[in-house]
Amino acid sequence: KAEEKKDTKAPEAPKAEEKKDIKAPEAVEEKKDTKAPEAPKTEEKKDAPEAPKAEEKKDTKAPEAAEEKKEAPYFPIKEDNEPVAKPVAQPVIPPPPPPVSKPFTAAELAAMLKKENIEVEDNTELEIDDVNNMVIDKKGTLIKYIGTNEVINIPATIVTIGKYAFRGNTSAKTIIMGDGVKYVDKFAFAHCSELQEIIFSQNLETIGENAFLKCIRLNEVNFPLMLKSIGKGAFGRCSSLRKVIFPGKMKKISDLCFFSCRNLNKVIINAPIESIGSSAFSECYGLKDVTIADSVTYIGESAFSWCHSLTDIVIPSSVKTIANWAFYGCNNLSDIQLSLNTKDIRDDAFCGCENVFNVKIAEFDKPDVSADEIRKGHRLTIKVLKQINRKKAERYAREHGISTFFL
Repeated sequence: KAEEKKDTKAPEAPKAEEKKDIKAPEAVEEKKDTKAPEAPKTEEKKDAPEAPKAEEKKDTKAPEAAEEKKEAPYFPIKEDNEPVAKPVAQPVIPPPPPPVSKPFTAAELAAMLKKENIEVEDNTELEIDDVNNMVIDKKGTLIKYIGTNEVINIPATIVTIGKYAFRGNTSAKTIIMGDGVKYVDKFAFAHCSELQEIIFSQNLETIGENAFLKCIRLNEVNFPLMLKSIGKGAFGRCSSLRKVIFPGKMKKISDLCFFSCRNLNKVIINAPIESIGSSAFSECYGLKDVTIADSVTYIGESAFSWCHSLTDIVIPSSVKTIANWAFYGCNNLSDIQLSLNTKDIRDDAFCGCENVFNVKIAEFDKPDVSADEIRKGHRLTIKVLKQINRKKAERYAREHGISTFFL
C-alpha cells in the first residue's frame, strides 16, 4: 500500500509543473504588454498563444506612423513645436561651359599620333580643326580624325587624307569628301566597321593600298571619272559590296583589289584598263556577271579564282595572256569564249573548272573562217579541256580528227 500511495503522488508532480508553465508565460506577457518591448524577450512571445495578437497591434500602428510622416514631409516640427517653412525649389543652373582647350604643340601632337603609329616629320606644323575634329597640317593633309560623328564632312581645304587617318573608327557611317581631296593614302579608312557609304571627291585621282580594307558594311562605291589608280588590296574583304564599275581613266586593276568581297555579284571593267592584277577578284563567291573590255591584254594569276557563282566568261580577243590559276576552282563555270589571239594560256588557268562543257572560239563565227583557223581553234579548245578533264580533251580530239600525240 505504501508503494501505491507513492505511485499516486508521483503523477501529481507533473501537474504542478504544468501549472508553473501556464503561469510563467502570463506573467511575462503582462509585463511585456505594459512595458516597452525588449529585444531578447520577443522570442518568447512566439511560444505563447497570445503573441500573434501583440504583433498585430504593432503592425497596425507602424503603417499609421509612416502615413503621417508622408502626409507632411515639408513641415517637420522643431523642439519648440514651431513648424518649419516649406523649402523653396532651387533654380536649375546650367553647367559651366567647358574650358577652352589649350592648343597642342607640335611635340604634343606628334606624341599623340605616335600612339596611332602615324609618322609625322619633326618639322611638320600641325593644328587642330575644332569644328571638324581633325588634325591637319599646313599642306592640307588630314593627319587624324579625332571625333565620333556618324556623318563626316571632309572640307574642300583637305587635299590628302593621310595614312591611318580614320583607321579603326567605329562611329563613322557616311563619309562625304569635299572636291578638294585628290589623294587617299594607304590604310586611311581600313577597318572602319560601321562605314556604309562614301561619296568621293569628283577630283579624286588616287586611292592607296588597303585604303578601305575590311570595311565590312560598305555596300556601294561610285568612282569619280578622274580616278586614275586604286592601290593593292584597297577594297579587300569589303563583304557587303554588290557592284563595281570602273571609271574611264584607270589602266590597271591592282593585285588583291577586291579580294574576298564575298557578296560582290557584278563587275564591269571598262576601257582603258589593260591588266587585271593577281587575285584581284579571288574568293568573290557571289560573282555572277563579269564584263571585260576589249582593252584588257592580261589576266593575272588567280584573278578570278574561287568565284563559285561564275557560270560563263567571255575573254575578249585583246587578251594575250591568261596566267596560272586565273579561273582556278570556278566549279560552276560552264561556258568559256576564247579567241585565237589568246595564245598564252598557262597550264593551270582553268584547273578545277570541272563543269565546263562548252568552249567557244570567237573566230568560228566569221563567215569566211579558214580551215587553218578551225584547226587552231580545235587545238585551243583541247588545250583548255585538258586542264579541266583529260578524258574530255581526248574525246574532243577524236571527234574533230586531232592526233592524240598532240595531247
